Amino acid sequence: MKATDRNIDDAVGKCLIDIRQGNTQSIAELFELTYRGLFSVAMKYCSHTMTAEDLVAEIFANIQYIAEHYKSGYKAFNYLCKALKNKYLNMKRGEKVRSFAPLNENIIATKENIDEKVSSIAVREGLKLLNEEEYLIIYYKFYFDMTFREIANNTDKSLGAIQRIYKKAVAKLKDYL
Repeated sequence: MKATDRNIDDAVGKCLIDIRQGNTQSIAELFELTYRGLFSVAMKYCSHTMTAEDLVAEIFANIQYIAEHYKSGYKAFNYLCKALKNKYLNMKRGEKVRSFAPLNENIIATKENIDEKVSSIAVREGLKLLNEEEYLIIYYKFYFDMTFREIANNTDKSLGAIQRIYKKAVAKLKDYL
């Protein structure tokens, strides 16, 4: 470890101790010292910019709790990285059990209210060509960023059926656009 790395790690440790003692001013300093490094670590775990930003934001949202459990003398940045890894693993565990509600006008668009959700006239008109089943799969895939497996579980259809319907819907949209 270089001397500069050691100095930064000491500054991070001091910030964590200050936060534990109730000095909320140190949160801004901690953010400045660690954001880029934590974001870089988060990107290695999830490879998705918005998810990485969310992970780092969750670390700072829970920084008082994290600081309370920090023990002086340990490498402070490594401690934050471990907390980040735990947040990531908890997020991945949560994804496995999450479920989505079936098609319902209260939570997702229907063919009648597409105008409110889609700004491109061409896309809006293309979506009107899809039947309800195709529309639902496209909507779940692009608006909720669901995997085919999640869509299959949510619609009680097989994975293969979801993929076939999706390909058919995309082909219709390509032909139209």
